[in-house]
Amino acid sequence: ALMLAIIGFIGWEAYQGTEDEPPMIEVRVEKVLSVGGGWVVEFAAVNRSPSTAAAVQVEGTLNRDGREVATSQTTLDYVPGRSERAGGLFFDEDPSAHELSLRALGYAEP
Repeated sequence: ALMLAIIGFIGWEAYQGTEDEPPMIEVRVEKVLSVGGGWVVEFAAVNRSPSTAAAVQVEGTLNRDGREVATSQTTLDYVPGRSERAGGLFFDEDPSAHELSLRALGYAEP
């Protein structure tokens, strides 16, 4: 029974998709918190692809009246396929008083 379960799991993993598909990273805001003299935007980076991404760069920008007010970046070491990782971006200005946008800038193959 254990051997059949292992074979079934391997077959399911092979059926789920190819590793030739590039990582598809979506970034979403989880929380905005006041910390010390600034704010942190906690986010989740979700990889919708079966491929793993390393050194995932995430950028957050604050805009007001069509102009960029502040930018913050971070790098996530590793976002495995079909999973998510959390991180945070620090800002001096309150993100809730601006238009906040988050995006993945790039990745490296592990």
